[in-house]
Amino acid sequence: MSAVLEHIHILKVGPSFHVRLYKPSADVFSTFKYTQQTLNRLASPISTTVPVATSYAPHFSEASTLLPTGVTYTTYSLNRSATLYPDGQYGQSAYAALWENLSYSNIPPFTTTASPTPVPTSELVYPPTLYNRPQDFCQDLPSDFIWGVAGSSWQIEGGLYVEGRGPSILDAIGALPNDSGANDSNVANMNYFMYKQDIARLAAIGIPNYSFSISWSRVVPFGVTNSPINTEALSHYDNVINTCLEYGITPIVTLSHFDAPTSVDFDSESLVDDYLYYSKQVITRYADRVPIWVTFNEPNIGAGSFFRTYNAFTYILLAHSAVYDWYKKELGGKGRITMKFANNLAVPLDLANKSDIDIALRYQDFILGIMANPLFIGQQYPEDVLATPEVGLTALTPSQISSIHGRIDFWAFDPYVAQFASLPPGGLSACISNSSNPLWPSCALLSNVQANGWLMGDASNGYAYIAPQYVRQQLGYVWNTFKPTGGIMITEFGFNPFADGQKSLDAQRYDLERTLYYQDFLQEMLKAIHDDGVKVIGALAWSFADNNEFGSFANQYGMQTVNRTDGKFTRHYKRSIFDYVDFFHNHISA
Repeated sequence: MSAVLEHIHILKVGPSFHVRLYKPSADVFSTFKYTQQTLNRLASPISTTVPVATSYAPHFSEASTLLPTGVTYTTYSLNRSATLYPDGQYGQSAYAALWENLSYSNIPPFTTTASPTPVPTSELVYPPTLYNRPQDFCQDLPSDFIWGVAGSSWQIEGGLYVEGRGPSILDAIGALPNDSGANDSNVANMNYFMYKQDIARLAAIGIPNYSFSISWSRVVPFGVTNSPINTEALSHYDNVINTCLEYGITPIVTLSHFDAPTSVDFDSESLVDDYLYYSKQVITRYADRVPIWVTFNEPNIGAGSFFRTYNAFTYILLAHSAVYDWYKKELGGKGRITMKFANNLAVPLDLANKSDIDIALRYQDFILGIMANPLFIGQQYPEDVLATPEVGLTALTPSQISSIHGRIDFWAFDPYVAQFASLPPGGLSACISNSSNPLWPSCALLSNVQANGWLMGDASNGYAYIAPQYVRQQLGYVWNTFKPTGGIMITEFGFNPFADGQKSLDAQRYDLERTLYYQDFLQEMLKAIHDDGVKVIGALAWSFADNNEFGSFANQYGMQTVNRTDGKFTRHYKRSIFDYVDFFHNHISA
C-alpha cells in the first residue's frame, strides 16, 4: 500500500477531494564525498587595554580622610591553641575563639596565589554550530549594554580561615562535626588563590564584565564597628580589581553576598553602623576603579534564614541608603549603586480566576514589594504584608521613607524562572492566621506545572526551567510596577542541567540545555526591550564556573567545569560560554 501511495497526491479543494497521480523523476546518483562540517573558529579575546577611566571617585590618597580615625589595621593567623592565652577583645586569641566550633574535612592544597598561564589555543576552538539557535529578529542592543558573568566569594574562593578571614554565617555549612554531610567551602574553586587564572580565562574568551563579591568577614573579621581591619584582605581585593583592569575586564562589586560575619545582627539597628563601617573601608580604596556597586545580594529572601524578623528589612534598607548617601555626597562617587533582588515571578495558575491573580500579586508584594516600595516608588510597605498576623513588620515612618526613596540607581534582580501561583489548601484566611503553615506568610501555593498538567518547560537539577515564555512578563512586571528610571539589570540567570556532575567531561562541556536556556532567555529579553519598551541595561550570567551552591556541587550552574580531584582545579570552558559570547557579539551595536 505504501509503495502505491507514494505516487498519489490527495488534494482537498473546498468541500471536494481531487486525486492526482504523478510519475516520480528518474533517480540521480553521484560520487559520495565527505565534506567538512566544522571549522576551527577561535574565540576572540577582549582588548587588554583598560576599558574604563579611573575616575568614578577620588583616589584613596584623597578619600582616606573620610575614614574614621583610631582604626586598627592588622592581620590574623589562626592558632587554635591561642585561645588559652587571652590577649584582649580583638587579639589573636579572640580571633582563634571565633573559629572554635568550626573545622573542615577539606583543606586547601595550596596557599599562595597562582600565576596565570596563557589559555591554550586548543581550548578556544568553538563547538559545532548551534543549528537550533532561536530565530534572530534582527534586534540589537546598545553599545553600552553591560554583559558578562558573575560569582560570589563564599561559593568560589576557598581558604575560609587563611590570611586573617573571620567566620561568616555561611561557614557552618559543611563544618565538622554537625554538618559534615554537606560540601564545605574551605576549598570550593580555590579562586582566592587562582583569581588571576580565572580572570585571564574570562578575557581570553571575550567576557568584558565580571561581577564578584567581597567577603565582609575577610575585611572585618569581627564584623562590627571599630573592630580591626584585615590588611591582607584589602590587598587581595585590590589585586583582584587591578587584575580585572589589566585584562580589560570591568569589575562589578557586591559588598555582601549572604556571607556576613557571624557577629553582625541583621535584626538590630546596629546593622546600619556595622555595614557602613565595613563599606567605607572597601569603597574608599576601590571606588576610583569600580563603576557599579551592589550593596546586598537578594536580601528580600532572607527572612527566616539569614535574619529572624521582618524588621530586618528596615535595617537593611537604612544601611543601603546610608552607604548610598555617603558614596554620592561625601565621597563624591560618580558610579552607580544598587541592591539586587531574587524573584521568580509568580504567574496566576489560571488567568480567568481572580483568586489566582490576587494570590500571585500577594506573593510579589512579599517577595519584592517590601523593599522595592520605599526604594523605588517612595511608598509604605505593602498593606497585605503589614496586615498579616505575626509578621510583626513595623510600618516605616515618613522620615524613613524619605531617607530610603530614590537611594538606588537602577533595578537589579535575578529572574531565573517563573512559577505558577494558586490559593493554598484550606484557603487563604486559614493560612494567613497560621504561622506554622509551610506556605505562610505569602500563602501562595507555587508550582511549575501548568493548569493543564504540563510542566512549564524543561526542568533542571534544581528550580530553574527552560521557560522563556515568561521572561517578558518578568521584566514587564518590574518595569511597570516599580518604574525604575535607571533601567533594569539582570544580575543573575542560569540553568543547571539534571545530574550534570555525573556526566563525562566531554558531556558536561557540551551543555546544550544551558546554551538553549541562555539563547531563549536573551531573545525574549530583546523582545521586551524592542516590543515592550522595557529599558534593560545589562545581563550577567550565573555563573562563570561550577561552584558550591550552598552545600552542594550537584547543582552546576557554571559555564566552566572545575576539576576538584586533579590537585590543580583545572577549568574547562563549556559550549554555553561560547554561545553566550556569540549572542552579544551578534547583537551589540558597533
